[in-house]
Amino acid sequence: MELNCDSSELTLALNGQKRRFESVIPNIQERHGTLIEHYRDLAGQAVRESIQGLRENISKASGGNRFCEQILNRAGDYVQWLTWTLWDLPHFAAAIRPDPERFRDLLRGASLLYFSGRVLDDYLDRHFLYRDQRATLLASFQEEPGVGTEAETLTVILALLLTFEGLDHLTGAAGQHTIRLVIDATRRLLTGILMERSQPETWNDKFYECLVHLKNVDYWHILYIALDPERVSPLYPFLTQYYALAQKLNDVQNYARDEAQGCPNLISIYRRGAENEKSATDIASEIIGRDLLQLGYCGEQLPEPERSLALAKLLETHDEASRLGLFRSHDESNGPEPERKRLGLIWHSTLEEFIDRAGPDALEQAVCPVCVASDSTGLFRKQGFLFNRCQGCSHIYVSPRLRPCLQAQLATELDGTLADPFSQTQKIYAEYLCRILRRHAQGPRLLDIGFGAGFLLRMARAYGFQVYGIESSHALTEELKPLLGRRLIEMHLSDEDLPWGFFDVIAMNHVIEHIAEPRNLLPKIAKALNPDGMLFIAVPDSGSLQFKIFGKNWDAVNPVAHYQFFNESSLTRLLHDSGFEPIKRVQMPPLEGELQQRWMRMFRRLGGDESGELAMLARRIERSSL
Repeated sequence: MELNCDSSELTLALNGQKRRFESVIPNIQERHGTLIEHYRDLAGQAVRESIQGLRENISKASGGNRFCEQILNRAGDYVQWLTWTLWDLPHFAAAIRPDPERFRDLLRGASLLYFSGRVLDDYLDRHFLYRDQRATLLASFQEEPGVGTEAETLTVILALLLTFEGLDHLTGAAGQHTIRLVIDATRRLLTGILMERSQPETWNDKFYECLVHLKNVDYWHILYIALDPERVSPLYPFLTQYYALAQKLNDVQNYARDEAQGCPNLISIYRRGAENEKSATDIASEIIGRDLLQLGYCGEQLPEPERSLALAKLLETHDEASRLGLFRSHDESNGPEPERKRLGLIWHSTLEEFIDRAGPDALEQAVCPVCVASDSTGLFRKQGFLFNRCQGCSHIYVSPRLRPCLQAQLATELDGTLADPFSQTQKIYAEYLCRILRRHAQGPRLLDIGFGAGFLLRMARAYGFQVYGIESSHALTEELKPLLGRRLIEMHLSDEDLPWGFFDVIAMNHVIEHIAEPRNLLPKIAKALNPDGMLFIAVPDSGSLQFKIFGKNWDAVNPVAHYQFFNESSLTRLLHDSGFEPIKRVQMPPLEGELQQRWMRMFRRLGGDESGELAMLARRIERSSL
């Protein structure tokens, strides 16, 4: 899948192709509409007959068992509704023109095998709404009185019943060669379903192309036997490519769902190529555009009526791609930046919501931000985002993650609207921390990065420090300015040096877990310290009792706000690599009196503390690389 085409040239070529298609197929409905409707009636009849046959067989075998009939009625209604997913068949049947009776007989069996794949896919991927239109069979079973707890089992059983009923129909209607083709296609489909569950580190372009053929092209082959059992039509090679392209378009449409479920997708495959300067969406657009150009060329070489009917379907593909925002024109891609629209989300919004508002490129791939290793194990998902544990240093991080520019935009939109639930912890421990800093600091100049409500700044000033503060929140900065004036600055940490010269102490209290690449930030912090300057750093602790008990349900675990989740080992490694020598781990004292609650005493008895944080003091060390 080498991409050698210029995007503007590709767009021009696709526009020219679309105009050619529009000029040669103006009268498809007039020329072929009657025949298409005839095959559509036959397809609908085939599905109704196959469902009725299944109901009769189950009723006979069960002696008219009421429960079995109830379940079969549910399944029959769902399968009957899915008949619309076959409507490509009549269109291509008008070109191939199979014998009508044979078409109907073969489709009776092939359609049930095809629908069994749909039902199985709904079960495996936990789809409860099909195409945002109707509850799936799995969902309808869960709603059935007295059945809900057995919904998954019943869904699998129905998928098996549809499979065997379909094979039974084909045994009487098709030859041995055709049955072998169907069995092979079904086997390959199931292989694709297994392959789809591979670990993300095995995903690449070859993996993806293989998966597309197994899960979509071979899936289509099950139905194709009703059109052309011997595979002699000139449409066969065209349709093989057409359904591979259809899957890629479907991936663009369903990217958010696939990403949230951890399923491979065209965009996620190419987002993993971090060395590529193009966005994953642009790459997907070029892949689909190139495939569409190639398929259009193949379609134009077909004889009539195959040619006009094939090009009519490709024209629909063009329209669908445009609707999905692919194939931007040169002017659109190089014109002025469009005005950034409001996200309108919150810190607990889901991955799908961010993609819906900001598009597929809302996400970016990440390697371990501590040791830069790419080998990781998925731990769990929260809000649709995957938390990974690095196999090299045990650090936990989010990947794919929300792009930092969108995180900053969200913070700006929510600035001043939400109270920080952790600010009271900083208030409670501010004086204890100032005593520690006063004891270890070599001088009075202190910078608090991410000062929040300013509890540490206020207390540090009382302890004799010359205090300065950096905060990204406009609301918090303005609130504290009457007290500290020009010693506060509102800024996002970037590639710029820190203001106000050099410091004896820099505090980062619950800051670097919000930073996408802390390896790039901490050397700047070291550069802003005086010789023997000291860093205080605190983060949520993945080794804490809170994490061990609550796991992903701990409120400190938020993939939108917190990209990182350190333990003592990974934080120590990051500090060493960034020019610091850890001095000690800071343990906050137990709370006493009215501040202490029963659950706090329980955490202490179990070996934990109230905050679940990891706090460390570290000194700057001289390194030639700094």
